[in-house]
Amino acid sequence: MPGDSNTLPTWGNAETMNMNPIIYQNILESRYFQSLYDKTTFHEMINEIFNEVSHLHPFVTGTTASTAFCCLYKLWQLQLTVKQLENMIDHKDSPYIRAIGFLYLRYVCAPDQLWEWLGYYLEDDQQVNLSNTPKPNMKSIGALCRMLLTDQKYLTTMLPRIPVLIARDIEKKLQEYDRENGTAPAGGAKGGNQRDRGGRSRSPPHRRRDSPPRRRHDSSDRRRRDDDDDRRSKRRSDRYSDDLDDYERRSRGRRSDRRSRSRSPSYDRRRDRDRDRHRRRDDDSDDDYERRRKRRRSPSVTRDRPGEYRR
Repeated sequence: MPGDSNTLPTWGNAETMNMNPIIYQNILESRYFQSLYDKTTFHEMINEIFNEVSHLHPFVTGTTASTAFCCLYKLWQLQLTVKQLENMIDHKDSPYIRAIGFLYLRYVCAPDQLWEWLGYYLEDDQQVNLSNTPKPNMKSIGALCRMLLTDQKYLTTMLPRIPVLIARDIEKKLQEYDRENGTAPAGGAKGGNQRDRGGRSRSPPHRRRDSPPRRRHDSSDRRRRDDDDDRRSKRRSDRYSDDLDDYERRSRGRRSDRRSRSRSPSYDRRRDRDRDRHRRRDDDSDDDYERRRKRRRSPSVTRDRPGEYRR
């Protein structure tokens, strides 16, 4: 561990803890953080983290600061000593006490001492939840320490920038560590995320999933496809012509039946019989009307009911 002194060497902004302005302002406005004003000792905050912290995401919903980051900033106001930080990162009761201790170191510890603090825990497999949703995002303490050493962003908030020379030195130490222990980060690249010449974090290049080789089409395949298309179109045209022939035959049959019926003697007799029947029906209706009219005008009816027929 760094030095014999109990004072942790820090760097950066003593007021904001080197936090992003958004998360810093939301921590100050948080009602939960304001409720921590009466907690003034290290042990009270350890108990608070043990009882209240269930994930390590910077926000709860939207831009509302999470319980973990409110406790983190409260610990900064208490100005932890080296022994207190050692107690946190080796704590046996809760992995979240340990994880907040590592976040504290990443935000305020001098960058040239980060490897001495975090490098020892790269193989720690205790799990913590990084998600603020019902679906957990579990990550080991070792993976969290590697992410804090190599990344410039923690989930949705920015981390303090590590100077370029120190970042390169940390990357070299990670590569040596992986070679000696036969381990590699989750991303598959030695030493965490690669860095460009400016020292900024750069994700490994995206590799597309292997796809089957494309089949080469030669001229014979093209001719075969053309012949198949011709055969299909010919079958469709033949089917269409057959349908037209059937329709034409049915139409001709109906027309010939109609002409044959009109020329036959039986058809003429039926037509004359129907005409006579309609004529007689019309005559009978006229006679019935005349009889009803005369009956209404008969003297016997008008004498019996004179009021009905009075004009």
